[in-house]
Amino acid sequence: MNKRFLKVIAAMLCLLSLTLAFAGCNEQAPVSSEPGEIISTPATEATLPPVLTEEPTFVDFKEYNLDENAEVKNIILMIGDGMGENIIENAEIVKGDKLAMRAMPNKCYVTTDSLSGTTDSAAASTAISCGVKTYNQYIGVDENKQEVETMVEFAQSKGMKTGLVATQIIPHATPAGMVAHTDYRGLYNEILKQMIKTKVDVLYGGGSEYTETTKMLKRIDDAGYTYIKTADELYNNELSTPVLGAFSWGGMYAGRLPSLTDMTASALELLDNEEGFFLMVEESYIDITEADLDMEGTIKEMKSFDECIDYTLNWAQEHPGTLVIVTADHETGGVIVPEDKKPENVNNDCFTSGGEHTSTNVPLFAAGAKASELFSEDLIDNTDIAKIMRKALG
Repeated sequence: MNKRFLKVIAAMLCLLSLTLAFAGCNEQAPVSSEPGEIISTPATEATLPPVLTEEPTFVDFKEYNLDENAEVKNIILMIGDGMGENIIENAEIVKGDKLAMRAMPNKCYVTTDSLSGTTDSAAASTAISCGVKTYNQYIGVDENKQEVETMVEFAQSKGMKTGLVATQIIPHATPAGMVAHTDYRGLYNEILKQMIKTKVDVLYGGGSEYTETTKMLKRIDDAGYTYIKTADELYNNELSTPVLGAFSWGGMYAGRLPSLTDMTASALELLDNEEGFFLMVEESYIDITEADLDMEGTIKEMKSFDECIDYTLNWAQEHPGTLVIVTADHETGGVIVPEDKKPENVNNDCFTSGGEHTSTNVPLFAAGAKASELFSEDLIDNTDIAKIMRKALG
């Protein structure tokens, strides 16, 4: 065997070795959500729970009879992320009738700008929860990055149960602003740790991407939470608080089960108690579909919210002492209403801001305990919502 042949064999072996090494580098490695934390359930279709779906529908418009004279015991704050007045009107054009929120007898408008100008969801949620203006990206801290009391912390100080329900991942900006403290909204692991440590009684949404790590699962278990991740577990289990349900690897577009209404119904059942509760419910994907300039998707999200508001108002009607507030953190999309108000004209041409947030005032609807007394002004700031909720609870 001559030297030239040996060199060829060596070169071929070297090439084979490099090829195998390169292939190994491109295999799907275990995903780490935190340094040293290995995802216990990799993000593959084979290991994720089966996706159950059911198309949302608009509910028939009707009047509700909520007791306004009772003292406030429970507060249900419902946020349509990115939901401005015009997307409500466009949804009504498609529906051919008013949305459920229009039956709420008290209405005002809310200014939304943050210290950064046009707000993001983090600064808006902080304003609504804590009653202070802050910069975009900040969660539960003021302009100097000092922690401020969140609505969950205030409610817990009154001996109330607390819950956060969203169709986004659980530690996303809007639910985060109700409980956590950080100067960067993207620290999802840190926010989730704070939510668990604060012992929010009910945490429902997407985001098993962040819960399905060895360390986070241990934190959840050590804090005494029941952990669920499928619609069947929500529907079939005899649950008790505290409970954490992460029903999707990421967020949950309208149509995926459990629906926003399913999660809200479970939360209300679990939170109802003599000392009262604070529950925040967010229809998160109105904002995201608007940012994608997807009117069909946005209307689908509005259907989901319409169903959930109807369920909530029916529940509050049977539970005197419940104050229901429906509002938005900001407007997204610069949505306009077509001159010829026909369903076919409610389309992607109605977006004018390129999918960006705007500083347009957003509507607020209120019904139930002391609603007309608490919301008597025509225009308020988003920080006033936090102050009104605290006033309502004494």
